[in-house]
Amino acid sequence: MKFIKLYISIILLLTFMPEGKGQDYKNAVRMSFGTYWSASYKRLFNQEDGAMAMLQYGENSLVIAGLRIFHQPAFPTTSSKWFISYGYGAHLAYRTKIKSSNFFRPFAPPIVHEGNFVSPGMDGYIGLEYRFLKYPFALSADYMPNFEFFGPGYFRMNLNNISVTAAFVF
Repeated sequence: MKFIKLYISIILLLTFMPEGKGQDYKNAVRMSFGTYWSASYKRLFNQEDGAMAMLQYGENSLVIAGLRIFHQPAFPTTSSKWFISYGYGAHLAYRTKIKSSNFFRPFAPPIVHEGNFVSPGMDGYIGLEYRFLKYPFALSADYMPNFEFFGPGYFRMNLNNISVTAAFVF
């Protein structure tokens, strides 16, 4: 029954959304799966730069991020469907459990900090995007390392944020 409701909701959403464009788009609604589950909205100001707002949910954490994004053709001489995107931004994270590893003792078990932690941070972003020319969809692989301040260790690096993204573009 839940599958039927989800299917009907997706059909209604796609029916009443603005007409999609495959090649050049201004807006994208994105769903990412990987280290975190995330929903994001990307707005391109012109063909090369834009902004993205993101809500991530993962293991014991909720992250709200804003990114500045830049696009370039990945293989300009061979294909107009592949794009490299990169950028930077900031986030605010709420975590209830944090696992910390000592860089100088890589085989030691991680230290677990439990509690309520709110941490601001800085993000980096790089992605490889494939745009379908006939259909209003795009697929991408994204890597978003970030640094957090004021957590239980006062400084934390998250270098494992990898995701696969599907986007509806319009």
